[in-house]
Amino acid sequence: MPTFTYQGITVHYTETGLGRVGPLVVLIHSGSNSAAQWDGVAAQLGERHRVLAPDLYNCGGTSPWPGPGPLTFDAETQLVRALIARAGGSAHLVGHSFGGGVALRIAALAREALLSLTLIEPPGYPLLRDAGHEEAYADYAGVRDAFLAAVGRGDHAAAWQGFIDHYHGRGDAWAGLSERVRAKLVARSPTQIGVYQAQDSNPTTLADIARLGEETLLLQGEHAAIAERSFCALITATAPACRSIIIAGAGHMSPISHAQEVAEAIDAHISARQL
Repeated sequence: MPTFTYQGITVHYTETGLGRVGPLVVLIHSGSNSAAQWDGVAAQLGERHRVLAPDLYNCGGTSPWPGPGPLTFDAETQLVRALIARAGGSAHLVGHSFGGGVALRIAALAREALLSLTLIEPPGYPLLRDAGHEEAYADYAGVRDAFLAAVGRGDHAAAWQGFIDHYHGRGDAWAGLSERVRAKLVARSPTQIGVYQAQDSNPTTLADIARLGEETLLLQGEHAAIAERSFCALITATAPACRSIIIAGAGHMSPISHAQEVAEAIDAHISARQL
């Protein structure tokens, strides 16, 4: 797995596809996950594009966030921008969940690095609260609070059971995981706490979203939870020029469960931007 050094931090990433001759696509994973979540999508996009997928701080093979202070979306943004700069300076950017929040910050802070933008159920929970989407915000906050409470009492398995069952849209998702996968998730509890801290201090504004245009594709699983559905609706209402697609049969983890459909939608969006 290739690496580079950014401000003394070792950053791991995967590289798939057409080497230096293909259009550059950068895939940003969901919170507490890693670049490995993109394996299915990257394999398909790599037939036509050069695809890079970094591990964010304290994920996969990348070093933990060194501080000072808690991890923020803007800190993750700088890490991804460093990778884009090394690879050519601009990219078709794809972000899922927490990674979508990072992608939104890049769109807000460094539009020159953006050839196109694909957001897959990005987080914008403070904006939901501020816009009066109380039921949707409560859905997010309930999962967060239950996770943090379970970790606080030392029951990491219960924390992840509630989290996994919620975001996979069914009550038996945790039960269906192997012991090895469960153990990996439990080990990620500190990372997920950092993710929640970043999400609750997300600096993205409605003005940032209003600047999104035809360069933006918004993907949503048919069975997305209410918080993610509501934020996707807020994006389309605020940035009406962006295009939205529902992935039939998918929940929140569509890049894993529906890799082919997600890859096809991304590829079509990128190709349209290159015409």
